[in-house]
Amino acid sequence: MLPLLRRALGAAASWRGTRRCSLGACCSYRLRNALHPLWQSPLSIPGGSRQSPINIQWRDSVYDPFLKPLKISYDPTTCLHIWNNGYSFLVEFDDSTDRSIIVGGPLENQYRLKQFHFHWGAINEWGSEHTVDSKFYPAELHLVHWNAVVYPTFEEAVMEGNGLAVIGVFLKLGAHHEGLQTLVDALPAVKHKDTVIEFDVFDPSCLIPSCPDYWTYAGSLTTPPLTESVTWIIKKKPIEVDENQLEAFRMLLFTSDGEEEKRMVDNFRPLQPLMNRTVRSSFQSSHVLNMEAQHSDHAQQIRP
Repeated sequence: MLPLLRRALGAAASWRGTRRCSLGACCSYRLRNALHPLWQSPLSIPGGSRQSPINIQWRDSVYDPFLKPLKISYDPTTCLHIWNNGYSFLVEFDDSTDRSIIVGGPLENQYRLKQFHFHWGAINEWGSEHTVDSKFYPAELHLVHWNAVVYPTFEEAVMEGNGLAVIGVFLKLGAHHEGLQTLVDALPAVKHKDTVIEFDVFDPSCLIPSCPDYWTYAGSLTTPPLTESVTWIIKKKPIEVDENQLEAFRMLLFTSDGEEEKRMVDNFRPLQPLMNRTVRSSFQSSHVLNMEAQHSDHAQQIRP
C-alpha cells in the first residue's frame, strides 16, 4: 500500500504532463535556473499562511525557556526499505507500533517515525530547503513522524495541523560520516525511479547531531500536497559528510530505467514567506546577546 505522502511525492517527481498542487547575484541567478520543474511555476495553497521551508533569522528567533529537550528513541529493526520515488529517496519504517518515536521538544504527544529522506543541490553552494541567515547548506535531512496518539493513520495525520513532526538536519561538507556510509553503499541499487530494496537494521539517530539545540515553528510539507500539518524541529548544528557521500546522492536519477537519464539534483522547494509566524529556539543565542551588549555600550558612550 502506498500511503498518501508516498503517492504525493511520486506525483511531484513526474517530469511530464500537468502537475497540480494537491512540495551573491551570480549565485542567485544560477540557483533560480537550478529549480526543479515542479517549482518553476508558482504553486500556492489557497489561504496558506504557514508554508515551508523558510529562512531562519537567528536574531529574530525567540528563545523559549519552556521548550523541552527532544527525546529520540528509534528501534533499528523497524527499518524496512529504501525507495527512489523519482524526487528523492525515502528510507521507510514500520510505524504500526510505538517502537520508533520522538517525544518532548515542542510536542504535546509522542510521534512515530514514518520515513526519512534528503534534499540536495547539484553543487555544494545550495541544496538545503531551510536556510539560516540566508545561508544554504549542500543538503538537508528530514525525518518525518506522525501523531499516532490523536490520529489512527498517517494519511489522516498528514491533513491536520498537529499531525506531523519533522526533524530537519543540515549537512555540511567536512569529515566522512560512518553512519551515513551504510546508506550511501546501498544507493546504487535504487538509482532509477520506482526501484525499491530491502534495508533493515538501521538506526537513523546516527544522523542527528548530539547538540540538543533546535529551532521550531509551525509549517507545512515541502512537497505536494503541501499541507500545513508540520511542527518543524530544525537542529542548530549540522552534521559533516564528505564530498564522495554527497556525490553519491547526485548519481541517483529522477527517471526510470530505459528513459533519458536526468540526474537527481536540486530537489528542494524555494523559500516561503514567514508571514506572521514566530520561530522559537530552545537555546539562548550568545552571539546575539553579545551584539546587544555591544550596542548598549555604544549607546551609553554616545549619550550626552
